[in-house]
Amino acid sequence: MFVLAGLLSAVTARCILGLVGQTDSIIMIVLVAPVVEEVAKTGSAFLLGTDVFLAHMVFGGAELVTDFLNRRSLWPGLVALVLHSILGIATAWLLGYVGLTIAVALAVLLHGLWNYTVVRLL
Repeated sequence: MFVLAGLLSAVTARCILGLVGQTDSIIMIVLVAPVVEEVAKTGSAFLLGTDVFLAHMVFGGAELVTDFLNRRSLWPGLVALVLHSILGIATAWLLGYVGLTIAVALAVLLHGLWNYTVVRLL
């Protein structure tokens, strides 16, 4: 079920972000994308009753495949896989101590900080 949750969240996030628009604005990269992706990943895992970490990892794997198929280098996809896996570990760990809303909000914050840092460095 975690594979289905991860793939469902990847498709859902791409559809929602596609509807919002393909802009490279800092708001989209640092705020909107992290909210959509973290809610989609954790939400799909909860809806399907499966492992949050593994769903996040599959989502990262889907980004890796998408990046590779879109002829980007392998590195951005590998970084996405690592990032989403780390966010999955953090979310799963936080769920043991705080509620769902706070765990997802903190994952969104971490994801947004990561995106902000990457945008500023590149």
